[in-house]
Amino acid sequence: MAIPSRQESFQLLWQHNVPDNVIRHSIVVSRVAAEVAAELDKKGKKVNLRLLDSSAILHDIGKLQPEHEKAGFNLLVKHGYREVAEVILTHPLHYILDRKNRPKTIEQKILHYADKRVMHHKVVPVKERLADLRKRYPQYKEKITRAEPLVLKLEAELYEDVKHKGK
Repeated sequence: MAIPSRQESFQLLWQHNVPDNVIRHSIVVSRVAAEVAAELDKKGKKVNLRLLDSSAILHDIGKLQPEHEKAGFNLLVKHGYREVAEVILTHPLHYILDRKNRPKTIEQKILHYADKRVMHHKVVPVKERLADLRKRYPQYKEKITRAEPLVLKLEAELYEDVKHKGK
C-alpha cells in the first residue's frame, strides 16, 4: 500500500497549487481525524493512522476543480496513491445520502465526519458547519438538510458514548 508521508502530502498540495486557506482547513481536519481515531483506538477499533492522516491532508487537493473529490481521486491515483484516493472520494457531504457510495471504511467515515466539523480552519459542531453550508450554498439547502441527520448518526456511531462530541 503506497501512502505518502506527511511531508510528501504537503509537497503534493504545493505542487498542485492548493491555496493556503484550503491547506489550513486540511491541517485542522487532520487534527480532528486524529482525535477521533485516538478515541476509537481506546475502544479497540483499529484505524490505519498513516492512511487517515495522509487522506485528511490531501482530501481537498482537487478543490479548485469541478467535482473536486473526483479530480482529487484521479490525481492521487496518477501519483500511485490509490488507497488514499479511495478514502478521499467519499468525503463530500452528498455521498452520505447515497447508500451505494457513502463512506464505508473506518478511515472514510472519520474523514467524512472530521471535514464536517471544520469550518474554514475552525472546529465547530456539525450543526453549525451545516448551517454555514446552507447559507453559502442555498442551491443545495434541501440536500444539506437531508444529510444532517445522517452526519449526526455517523457522529454517534463514531463516538458512541464519548462525552466531548460536538453537538
